[in-house]
Amino acid sequence: MVKNGAIDLQRWRDPPIYRMLSPGTLLSGEHLNKVWRGMAQKPMNTEPGVPMIIKWVEKKEMLATEMACALAARALRLPVPVGVLVLGEKDQLHGLPIRVTTSEASSVICFGSEFHWPDDTIAIPEDTEAAQEWVWSRLCQSSQGSSGGVWDELIANEDRHHQNVVFDGIRGWFIDHEKTLTPLAKFMMQFAEATVRQTIVELQASSNPIASEMVFRRPTDHGMEALPKSLVNFRSRLRWLIDQATKWKTGVQDLDTIFMMTEFYLRSIDLRLPALSLHLSTRLSKPPIQSLWYQYSE
Repeated sequence: MVKNGAIDLQRWRDPPIYRMLSPGTLLSGEHLNKVWRGMAQKPMNTEPGVPMIIKWVEKKEMLATEMACALAARALRLPVPVGVLVLGEKDQLHGLPIRVTTSEASSVICFGSEFHWPDDTIAIPEDTEAAQEWVWSRLCQSSQGSSGGVWDELIANEDRHHQNVVFDGIRGWFIDHEKTLTPLAKFMMQFAEATVRQTIVELQASSNPIASEMVFRRPTDHGMEALPKSLVNFRSRLRWLIDQATKWKTGVQDLDTIFMMTEFYLRSIDLRLPALSLHLSTRLSKPPIQSLWYQYSE
């Protein structure tokens, strides 16, 4: 019997690894990393492939932050697409850098998120003032606006802009999390130390674009202050997921390293969760800074 209501998380009892089924379609646009649209499926699974956006990220810690954020968002019931690691052959990923195509590795490890948008125009809005205004105005009038501002505060994400918010006019999803929690990478092997855990809890991004837009557009009814408590109620789901991540072993060094890093980032998000309300209060009203670690250390 599954504890803590985690029945919808059962797919993550096994390592979340998929394989590309055919060459991907390289997407145009201003991307920090190469991005393809393609089909993928778990090895040995005979069901039809899953449509995915597949992104090549060179650094393992950035793959791990993408994985951790996608997983944590599922546990906390936040609007982030399902994320997995995707193994692709080099000839399936047109446009890879030469240093990757000429390497000895037989497969390329990418991050894949389940396809939630109907076409490229909505997935990647044009970089114009009109497009920005359309995304921000629609998003801030939806329930996803409040949850997005709180989510980015939790993961210390200052790299939010209108092109990594997928909005179809009714629902929104948040993508591109490889730059979240990045200052914490150097502490990966020291998580048990109290001073490191204090640093993790007290980390705050220099800005939170969604929260700023929400306050600007809905100063009296943005509703962000009420959400941290509801997220804490899902903490047992997050910890169940962390427990599964500790068991993800494949025997492939690169994959196991990414999963080890993913577990670290998941634990960091869990550690930050009780202090989220005060972080958000600091962001919204700028009261005198108190020691978050003193108040929320266990």
